[in-house]
Amino acid sequence: MDDVSKIISYIKANNILTVATVRDGIPWTASCFYAFDKDRMAFFCLTSLDTRHGLEMRDNANVAGTVSSQQVNVAKIRGLQFSGRALLLEDEEEKAARAIYYKRFPMARLHSAPIWSISLDVLKYTDNSFGFGTKLHWRRENEWSKSDR
Repeated sequence: MDDVSKIISYIKANNILTVATVRDGIPWTASCFYAFDKDRMAFFCLTSLDTRHGLEMRDNANVAGTVSSQQVNVAKIRGLQFSGRALLLEDEEEKAARAIYYKRFPMARLHSAPIWSISLDVLKYTDNSFGFGTKLHWRRENEWSKSDR
């Protein structure tokens, strides 16, 4: 399995991300269920504009976040850090994203929140099962690399 497949497999095996936003220099985080679109390299999340993170994403699209697994065994620690741009979707983009999201979370059809795309710019995936401290990196330019940083 190549590096891209390893990272995408990890993303698809999880379902909650933490997104970090900021306003006036004050950071905030929120947990969101997500669906992932590997063709767009984007997360889709439902988030109301009545939430602090929804308002902050609307006003400042630059976000960062994590997807993580809880492990006690250090040799099995895995996690993803990301940065990207949040966009409130409309029209055809909204319909396409909802189809992906509802396929993963059918019950979400009962919730009328707006859907967002977090278009990924940078990913750093840590997976100690490949060797302690192994990190895989990706940038929007589609440059994948291994690093022991």
